Amino acid sequence: MPIDPEELEPLVALLDDRDSVVTELVDGRLASFGPEVVRSLRNRAERESDPALRALITERGRRLNTEFRLADLQDFTSRPPGPLSLFEGSWIISSLLDWTLTRDRYEELFFRCSQEYLAEGSDARTGVENIRILNHIFYHRLGFTLYDVQLRKTEHSLVSEALRTRQGNPFVLALIYLMICQVSGLPVELLCFTGGFVPAYVEGGRVLFYINVYRGGDIFPKERFDMLLKATGLQVDKKSIRRRDESAMLTLYLESLLYIHSQGSNDPLCTTLERALTTLGPDRYLTIDEQE
Repeated sequence: MPIDPEELEPLVALLDDRDSVVTELVDGRLASFGPEVVRSLRNRAERESDPALRALITERGRRLNTEFRLADLQDFTSRPPGPLSLFEGSWIISSLLDWTLTRDRYEELFFRCSQEYLAEGSDARTGVENIRILNHIFYHRLGFTLYDVQLRKTEHSLVSEALRTRQGNPFVLALIYLMICQVSGLPVELLCFTGGFVPAYVEGGRVLFYINVYRGGDIFPKERFDMLLKATGLQVDKKSIRRRDESAMLTLYLESLLYIHSQGSNDPLCTTLERALTTLGPDRYLTIDEQE
């Protein structure tokens, strides 16, 4: 429920007070309302006609949103052992970086994509057949396309934006692809190595084939793994290859976001992303030479 305006307005009126004691009291009171205060501040900012006050409301809303979402991410990653929901993790990360994003909107965007495969996938088909159907839907019917392969732009670096535009950088596209696999029950896991990853279709603990999500979901049998690595353009030490759980994809996504934002001058989101990464543990997969 939105916060009662009679409680919120007196606090909004104090946002321009520079007294540190007042600022601390206002921050504490706003935070005490819980995560719902973010939506109330967002709605209040939209109604504000004074640009200066609107900027203050927005700044405070974003700051509170950051703390609430980082706490959500910590709680999410601290749950008892078991598969992590890529949808849930990607929603928390997306809303961490975009305080205007609502869960209803995010669910709607993802459902529009996932329902296409859910309507046509079948347990009666082989893994190869189901992945080929998914590839047709994902790359042709839905029209997902690679954008910003070199990770130079913040545009389309959020899953929520890519779900809307159907364009995303390699890590965004891979995460959405794997989100659909997960909700559809397709047993696709990650093989991670220094510098990246390769999705693998696994049944009974055995890898049946690999998927190149960057090139239309091309399927590579185990015997052609070297060809797949060559197709990705990566130089990989095979000794570093390990099967990882769902948290690895979220780590890779956050690492890619951190790399993109670190190219800007004093981008404040870098600190937020570094804090988010710490909630997922110490493992890191991307090593990008700054000289390249």
